[in-house]
Amino acid sequence: MAPRLTREDASGTRFLRAGAIPVVVAAIAVPMVLGMLIGILAIEGTGIGLAFGALAVATLLILAARLRPRGRLEVAARGDADRRLLVIAAAEVDADAAQSVAARADGAADVRLLVPIPSRRLDRWLSAEDEARVVAQRRLAHAAGSLVAAGLPVSGSIGDSDPAQALEDELRDYSADQVLLVGSGEALERLRPALERLDLPFETVA
Repeated sequence: MAPRLTREDASGTRFLRAGAIPVVVAAIAVPMVLGMLIGILAIEGTGIGLAFGALAVATLLILAARLRPRGRLEVAARGDADRRLLVIAAAEVDADAAQSVAARADGAADVRLLVPIPSRRLDRWLSAEDEARVVAQRRLAHAAGSLVAAGLPVSGSIGDSDPAQALEDELRDYSADQVLLVGSGEALERLRPALERLDLPFETVA
């Protein structure tokens, strides 16, 4: 039986084994080197070299996808019995949405408002998120004002532009009892990888 390249901890999160790193590096480097050699030795080898490089990249992407965490999302430990509500604001929180959140708060001692940075994937790759961060800060201030006006105790933060990653990061520090999403169907779809691992009640607010 071939040795396994990964291990899984008690939470179901997968990690590369220490001995697997040379194998992964070789799997990426060898096709690239072969492609370069073919490109040098053959007149028409450039296209073949590019094909080898593309194959190496595709292999890396498939491996990364297979190593995604599969266990339940980690939620911060709590030291009291207070109810806490996490609200993901993927859209503007107007007065009506704030009232809908208040109706579901059920006496929460704290409502944490999480605003993912509304940037595109290309912006993340190019580190061009300054304008999107300003938009997120404005959305956070406006949403917090709406929720306070609805009578809720609010704290807030700006999260990763990937809503699923933003949720995972926030729950590591915030011991929520329930998660609400204010946003569209697209935001819900982007959250789905995290929701599949979420062991808390979840609702959407129109």
